[in-house]
Amino acid sequence: MQIVVQVRLSGHSTTFLLDEDAYQGLRTYFEHARSRLRRDPDCEEILRDLEQSIGEKLSPENRVLSRKEVASVFEQVGAVDAGNSDAAAAQPGRSRRLCRIEEGKWLFGVCQGLAAYSSIRVEWVRSIFVIASVFSGGIPVLIYLVLMFALPLVRTHDEYSASLHAHSDAM
Repeated sequence: MQIVVQVRLSGHSTTFLLDEDAYQGLRTYFEHARSRLRRDPDCEEILRDLEQSIGEKLSPENRVLSRKEVASVFEQVGAVDAGNSDAAAAQPGRSRRLCRIEEGKWLFGVCQGLAAYSSIRVEWVRSIFVIASVFSGGIPVLIYLVLMFALPLVRTHDEYSASLHAHSDAM
C-alpha cells in the first residue's frame, strides 16, 4: 500500500501528489530552511519564494512524485543558507575582522569595512562619519586616513565572509 499526500505550494493553484517519502523530504527541507532563516526578518517571504520555486520545478502531471524526483528539485534549488555576511559577523562565536572592502566603496572602502565589522548598514556608517566630521572639526577624517593605510584590503563581501569562516575554522 502506498500513502499519497496532496500538497499545495505557495503561488500554485495545482495540487502536487507526493508519496510519503517525498512528502517527508519536502517537509524536512522546509523545516531546515525555517531553522536556518529563523533570525532573518524576511523569513516568511523567503520560504514562500522557495515554495514557489520548488513548485515551478515539480511536474504536476497528476501522477505521484517520488522522493528521487523531489530530491532532484532540491539539488536544482540548492540548500538554504542564511549567508548574509553582516548577519554572519553578528552571530556570537564568530570572529570579526576589521578591513577595507572594495566592493561598493565610495572612496577607499573604510566605511564598507566598518559596516561589515559592526553589522550596521553602510549608509548609516557614512552618515555617522559625515555628521561626526562636521561637529568635531574633522577629527574623523584623520582617523579615516589612518584606517585607509592601516587596514588590509578585501575585494568583495563574499571574500570577507570567506576570510571570517577560514579564520574561525583555524581557531
